[in-house]
Amino acid sequence: MLFNSLEFVFLFLPFTLAGYYLLIRAGLRDWIFLFLVSASLVFYAVWNPPYVLLLIASMLANYAVGLGLERLRGRGQASLMALGIVLNVAVLFYFKYANFFVDNLNAVSGANYTLERILLPLAISFYTLQQIAFLVDVARGEVRPTGVWRYATFVIFFPQLIAGPIVHYKEMMPQFFGRRLGRFATANLTVGLAIFAIGLFKKTVIADSAAAFATPVYDMAAGGETIGLLAAWRAAICYTIQLYFDFSGYSDMALGLARMFGIKLPPNFHSPLRAASIIEYWRRWHITLQQFIVAYMHQPLVVPLTRFGAERGYGKWQMFALTTAAPTIMLFLVIGFWHGAAWTFVVFGGMHGIYLSVNEFWRTYRRKRRKKNKPGPRDMVFYHLLTLVCVAAANVVFRAEGVDDAIRIWAGMMRFSDLAALPSVLPANAAEALTEPMLFILVAVSLIAFFPNTQQIMGRYHPILGWAKWRAVALPTIAFRWRPSLPWAVITGVVLFLGVAFISRGQTEFIYFNF
Repeated sequence: MLFNSLEFVFLFLPFTLAGYYLLIRAGLRDWIFLFLVSASLVFYAVWNPPYVLLLIASMLANYAVGLGLERLRGRGQASLMALGIVLNVAVLFYFKYANFFVDNLNAVSGANYTLERILLPLAISFYTLQQIAFLVDVARGEVRPTGVWRYATFVIFFPQLIAGPIVHYKEMMPQFFGRRLGRFATANLTVGLAIFAIGLFKKTVIADSAAAFATPVYDMAAGGETIGLLAAWRAAICYTIQLYFDFSGYSDMALGLARMFGIKLPPNFHSPLRAASIIEYWRRWHITLQQFIVAYMHQPLVVPLTRFGAERGYGKWQMFALTTAAPTIMLFLVIGFWHGAAWTFVVFGGMHGIYLSVNEFWRTYRRKRRKKNKPGPRDMVFYHLLTLVCVAAANVVFRAEGVDDAIRIWAGMMRFSDLAALPSVLPANAAEALTEPMLFILVAVSLIAFFPNTQQIMGRYHPILGWAKWRAVALPTIAFRWRPSLPWAVITGVVLFLGVAFISRGQTEFIYFNF
C-alpha cells in the first residue's frame, strides 16, 4: 500500500489510529503490539501477499538468533552472530542479486544458465539492515529481546517498514512504554498530520512533477538518441530534484505517521543539497544508512587496517590510502550495489566513493593551512556549486536504465559546442523564459536553497529523535515555524489538499521502494 494513495489516507490510516488509541484508552497496552503488527502486515500484504511469509520468517529467525546471542554471552556468541549475519545476507543476495549474477555469468562465459525472474520483495534491503543492527546490538549488550510481539513491532511498524529510516531497537521501542504513551494524543496527531502533509506535498506535487520533465530525456537516451546540452542539464537537475523530494517526502511522511502514534523516528534528511562538500552531503543525505555504514561496517574495517599500517610503519599518505581512500571506495561500491542489482548502481557508488576520497584528501591537505587562510564566501559558493554538480552527475547514472544511457546524458552535459547556438535557442524575453520547466526548476531550487526544511518548520515540537543535534545545522535564509494557529491550520489544510489532489494524476511508487 502506498502512503500516497487514497485508500491509505482515508481508510487504512484512520482505522489504524482509532484502534491504537482505543486500546490505550481501554488499558490494553499489551495488545497494541499485536494490533500494530497485524495492521502493518495488512499494509505490506496489499503489495504482494505471498512475500508476507518471507517477512515473518525473517523476523522470527532473527528474533531466535537474538535470543541465542542473549543467552550465550561470550563463548560461542561470535559463531552465532556470524551465522545470523550470513543468513540475512544470503536471503538478501538470493532475492535481490541472484538474477543479476546469473545474467552476468552467462554474458561473460557464454553459458546458458537459467533462473526464473525473482520479484524483489518490498523493503527487504531496509528490514534486513535493521535486523542485522539488532543482532549486533544484542551481541554488544546494548539491547535485550523483550518479547516476540515487541520485536515484530520494531521490524514491521508500517511507517518505517518500506523505505526507512533504519531505526534501532533501543531508539524506538522504549517509546512504547511508560505513562506518556497516548497522553498527548491530540498534540501528536496534529503535529504528525502537519509533517505528513508536507511530505505528501513533496511527493505528489514536486517530485512527480520533476519526473515529468526528467523522464522524456532519459527515454531519449535509452533510445540511443543524441542529447543536447540544455536537455542533458535539464534531465540531471530535474531528476536530482525528483530524487530529493521523493525520498525526503517519504521520510517526512514516515516521521509524521509515527508521530501520530506518539513515536519519534530519527531523521533521514537535513537539507543535504545545501552542503558545501560531499562529506557534509552524506552526513545529511540518507542519514540512517550512513550511520549504519559507519557503525557496523566502516569502523570494524578501519581499525584492523590502521593496526596493519602502523605495524609496518606506513607514512602519512600511505596510511591515508589504506585507512581512508580504500575503505571509503570499497564501502560505497557496496552502498551502490545495495541500492540495486545493476552496474549503474555500482558506478554510482564508485563515483561517490571517489568523491569522498578526494574530499578527504583535500581536507587533510588543507587542515594546517585553514587556520591561516579560511575559505571565504567565494570559496564556499564554489564548493557548494561543485558539490551540486558532482551530486547531479552521479544521479544521472543512478536514474539511467544502463551505463550507456548515462554516458549519452553525460556527453550532452559536456556538449559545450551547443553554447554557440544558445542565442537562437534561449527565449527572447523574461516572460518566455518563465515557462516549464525553467519556472519549475527555479521554484524547486529556491525551496531547497533558501527555505526551512520540514524539521526546521516543525522545530518547536521536536519532530525527530536527536533534534538538539540538528537544530542549528544548515539554517535557512528564510525562516518560519509552524504553530497551532488559525493561519497555519489553513496553510496545512491547503498543503494537504494539494498533496491529495495531485494523487489524481496517478499513484506513483516512491523511488526507494525499488531498493
